[in-house]
Amino acid sequence: MHNVFIAVGGSGTKVAEMLVRLLGIGFPTSASEGLLTSADDTLEIWCVDPDRSSAAIASLKKTVKDYVDLQGLLADPKTASDQGKSAWSMTVDPTVRHLDPLQLGRGLDSRSSNQTKTLGGILDSGDRGRRSVGPMLRLFYEEKDLNVTVDRGFYQKPFIGAPIMAVFAETLKNENSPGGREINLRTLQTKPVRFFLTGSLHGGTGACGVPVMGRFFADLRRQHANLNWRVGGCLLAPYAFPPDPPFSRLQHGETITEEMIDSRLSSAAGEEAFRGLTPEEKRQLVRQILEGFYADPADMDERARHGLLYYNDHGASYFDELYLVGKPEPDRLPTWSNGGRSQQNPHNAAEVVGAVSALNFFSGAIQGRNEGHYLIGTSSHTVGKAIHLRDLPRYASSHFPFDPERVVLSTAVLRHLLSHQIPWEQDIRRWSGIDPLKAIYANEMRKRDDQKRYAEAMKIVEHFLFDLLDGDRTKGWAEDDLRQVRAFFNDDALSVEAILQKTRKKGLFSNEPRAALTVGTSAVKLTGTEFGTWAPPNADFTRGAYMRYVWTQLYNRTTDAKLVAA
Repeated sequence: MHNVFIAVGGSGTKVAEMLVRLLGIGFPTSASEGLLTSADDTLEIWCVDPDRSSAAIASLKKTVKDYVDLQGLLADPKTASDQGKSAWSMTVDPTVRHLDPLQLGRGLDSRSSNQTKTLGGILDSGDRGRRSVGPMLRLFYEEKDLNVTVDRGFYQKPFIGAPIMAVFAETLKNENSPGGREINLRTLQTKPVRFFLTGSLHGGTGACGVPVMGRFFADLRRQHANLNWRVGGCLLAPYAFPPDPPFSRLQHGETITEEMIDSRLSSAAGEEAFRGLTPEEKRQLVRQILEGFYADPADMDERARHGLLYYNDHGASYFDELYLVGKPEPDRLPTWSNGGRSQQNPHNAAEVVGAVSALNFFSGAIQGRNEGHYLIGTSSHTVGKAIHLRDLPRYASSHFPFDPERVVLSTAVLRHLLSHQIPWEQDIRRWSGIDPLKAIYANEMRKRDDQKRYAEAMKIVEHFLFDLLDGDRTKGWAEDDLRQVRAFFNDDALSVEAILQKTRKKGLFSNEPRAALTVGTSAVKLTGTEFGTWAPPNADFTRGAYMRYVWTQLYNRTTDAKLVAA
């Protein structure tokens, strides 16, 4: 199945990055013919965001590149030219499509194309017709709303972004427009596709872009009954509050002066948000703060509530599945920013939950069929401020359940097996008890190459996994899980021997391992002898196929740690 993840705004982009990491770690989307995998699916990522210097998009692109490198290390030599393709995980298009809603292309009168990046400049430009609509716009908007530059986002003002998004969505039907060329809508109309949109309820770009894009797909499906499309979405309620800006907005009735801008700029010169900006950009940022064009923590909950009311009355009907993710106690961000390269907020566990909801949708699970209703997904445990893997929602494919904690445990044990249960340093002729692998290594060169590639691939997996679970890199995690997972990636002699001891048989006449391997509340038991017999049915398997086959065996053996202890 072909999947399209549409990240709307900065929060949606951060969820997209988490999704790529989860896929790299090994999270599956299907259970067919006894194999748990995502390798049969494909994914492309769109970022709908006017912020062309977005730090979140730059980080996502770096993660996608790492993912493509991971897949390349595990690919079949015959298909190595297909970037992002291996039997380990889903094929992710290496090109992240940045759809800028301010890039609208030429209009009917062939005049210049929306060079003024303001609401007034876009709606009252030659692209929308020769006759000025300025007088009508002023009935609905203040001058400051029409004139604020929006090339970094819509500053928690969805009423500014919504008309721009609506104009942009229409251009996607034109394959010669900038957005139309990027998405190639005609090709997508010829095949089954799952679209998944993600953005914030309380911001600007996500709050206006998700419902507008949702309606765009709903209208296309209504106009073309033969489209084999499903549309899902994830709404992000407040989960992280920014600090206040360096100075306060103006009171109602106050007027901005150049002296006032100079004064504020002098007081905020050392702020991170102002670094790297041109003098004119700095003055523009001061003006935005004074006029209140920034994300105000005091307004977030109320804006999210209004957004939910809209979905309840209208927007939910655009989607086949709609998920809601938030936090009862949002985290506090360390620094203030108003978009651009300086907005480098840490990841958050709530974004991981959003990525799991995308996995559920891409797995084909159907949570509800009541048109006009959205679902609030919760974990099965009481969730505190710091969560564990066991707190993440479970998801399913064809009624086969996937537990995130057991997924991570299986990948961690897989890494140990690849690194320390295969006798890479021995001559192949001396290998014993691992016959399926021994049979494919006809020479030392292939063995050494595979050893190197497995090690490099697992370095990328380790990076994805530790970034996910480290509370300093992704806010909201308890420390326990990372400490347990890290043991499987340690290569010092004592750590390795401690795990090897658990996978040895209890005695000469026993096939039982001495102890279980655990992460959190999940456990798996196996012996080195069992592992030595695992291999895909096809003897000439690839690195990715071997990893996925072993991973499946491990996952199928995972169980509740309490049952093992009993």
